[in-house]
Formats: sequence, structure tokens, C-alpha cells
Amino acid sequence: MKVDTTFNSNYLNSSKDTFFFKTITSTIDDFSMIKNRDMVLAAVSGGSDSISLILSLLVLKDKYRIKVGIAHLNHMLRGEESLRDEAFVEKFAKKLTLPFFCRQVDVKGHAKKQGLSIEEAGRELRYDFFQHLADKHGYTKIATGHNKEDNAELVLMNLLRGAGPKGLSGIPPIRDDIYIRPMIRISKKEILGFLKSRNQKFMFDSSNDDIAYLRNRIRCKLLPYLQSEFNPEIIDALDRLSNILKIEEDYFDNETQKAFKFCLLKTDTSSVAFSKKKLSDFHPAILNRVLRKAIKKIKKNLNRITLGHINDIVHFSFTSLSGSSLDLPDRIRVYKDNDTIIFKKEKKPLREIGKKDKQSGDDNIFFDLP
Repeated sequence: MKVDTTFNSNYLNSSKDTFFFKTITSTIDDFSMIKNRDMVLAAVSGGSDSISLILSLLVLKDKYRIKVGIAHLNHMLRGEESLRDEAFVEKFAKKLTLPFFCRQVDVKGHAKKQGLSIEEAGRELRYDFFQHLADKHGYTKIATGHNKEDNAELVLMNLLRGAGPKGLSGIPPIRDDIYIRPMIRISKKEILGFLKSRNQKFMFDSSNDDIAYLRNRIRCKLLPYLQSEFNPEIIDALDRLSNILKIEEDYFDNETQKAFKFCLLKTDTSSVAFSKKKLSDFHPAILNRVLRKAIKKIKKNLNRITLGHINDIVHFSFTSLSGSSLDLPDRIRVYKDNDTIIFKKEKKPLREIGKKDKQSGDDNIFFDLP
């Protein structure tokens, strides 16, 4: 897309500002984050990152000919502090004469009801809220204020959990063609300097200092230790690592899609059937990805699916007898029928399905194959 390369001079304070916005612009253009006349909904908590995000989008508003709105989700986790942040963002939106959308949610209640951690529940409710606004008001992009440090923290967190290349590739600059992170190449120091240069206030979330959360321990303890004792540029080093792996994961994603289609026999909303013979042709690096893709297709996520589960599926597929099955978390069962490997998300808890039931009646997964 060819667009005007100038910035809105009303928002520029210095040459540092110009560099700041050029970095964001190159990120947007490199990943095709924004198209001409997109409607962009910015997720604004009131913290330094999200306040910088919305100000940056205003600078680039004319360049990309976009319309901008603000969304604020009050997680109701910090009492008066949560209400303070909500009021701050609402006032900020009014000052900028931007559309403002707000919702208060019971994150603790949702976490308890769904059996999720507080972080998982908050994330689920946030993205539900953003998607609702996009569908209702026509927003075509949802922007979040993730920065270079956020990416480094996630890489370290996933490394400590034993993640593979996908996890170590960090925060994707763009996800599902709608969620964008224009500031993913901007450092926290640059963000704070940008806000200081224009005397822009922002809110501080006291829960960011709560080291009960792994991410906060990494931010407050591990990263400073690595910077002081091993590599002062550790954040840039982790950023380079994640970028290298992102490129390689893009390649593997394309190869996985080809392999998935090559061995696929049949699929519907709750099941996927593969040719065992064709699966056996794949290198383990591709085979593991194809199996994960099958699970994600019917489960919608890979939560609770570990490398151990994938190894079990491989062993089951190539060594078990026809007619046997393998149970996975969240009602996922893998069946073997001669040369066919079938992934099925069952309607009932697996413990309630007997061997006879799982191959008969409504639960019959041995559908007609071409």
C-alpha cells in the first residue's frame, strides 16, 4: 500500500519523536498491520504502554487514513485503583474526542467458574470484549501496547516452562489478521521518554509489582539479574532470538499446512482423520506439528497438551493395534482403525464412554472415508 510518509506535525515534539514514530511505522508496514481506512480499536488500560499506543495511532491517523477508538476493560481486581484507572482512561478519551467503550468484569468469579488462573481468565474476558466491540462497531483491527520488554519476558517465561520454537518466538506482531502490536519493537525506556517529553500522565498498576506472578518475577528479578551479571543487552538478544524463530516458524507453518492436507482423509467440526501410511512419511519436526494442528482444529487450543502427549500419539499411531484408542485432556480421544488415525472431541467426558459406546450410535467416529 502506498501512503503518505509524513507524520501529523501537531503531535511531534522532537527528533526523538520522529525516530519513535518511524520505528512504529516500519513495524506496521513490515507486517502489513494496517490498511487504508481501517478502523482501529486500541486496548487502553491507562498504563504507559497503552497511553503511548493511542497517542502514536493519532500521529499516524492521517498517514494511514484510519479511525481510532478506545476500549477499556475493568478487571475489578484492585478495588479503588481499578476504578481510578477506568475514570482516567474515560477522561483521556474525552479529551481526545475518541469513541470510548468500557466494561466491568468479575475476573475472579470467571476464573473460579471455568477452572482458570486469574491471568487466563483475564485474557479470555479481554479478548471476548474486544471481539464483541469489533463485531458490533465494525473495528477491523485491535491494537495492543505490547513492547520489546514484554516480548523478552514472554520468551524467558516460555523457556523456563520448556517451550519449543513456537513459544520461544515470543509475541506475534500480528495475530489472526486483526490483533496488532505496533510497538513491539519499542523499548520501555523509549516509551517512558516519549511520555516524559510531552508531560503525559499515565496510571501505574500496583499488581505489576506482585511477584506471586511468574511474569512479574521475571520482570523484577530475573531480567535485571541477567542484565547486570551476564548481558546488559539481554532484552535485545532475546528479541533477536524471537525474530529468528518467528521467521523459521512461518516456514514450518506453511510446510505443516501442506503436510496436513497431504495426509488428511476427512474432517468435520469435531474430528480429523489421517492416513497412517502418509503420516509415516514425515520428518518428526513436521509430524509433531501436524498432530498438534489436528488437536487444535477440534479443541480450538493446545492448553494442557504437552510434548509427552504428542510423543504418546506418535507411539500409539505406529505401534498399537487397530481398534485401540488413546485419551488426551479435554475429551480428546485418538482412535486407530487399520490405516486410519482419527482425532475426535467427544461429547461426553471420556470416563463415561465405554469401549462399546465409542464405536456405535451417535458417537460413531468411523465415518465413511473416501
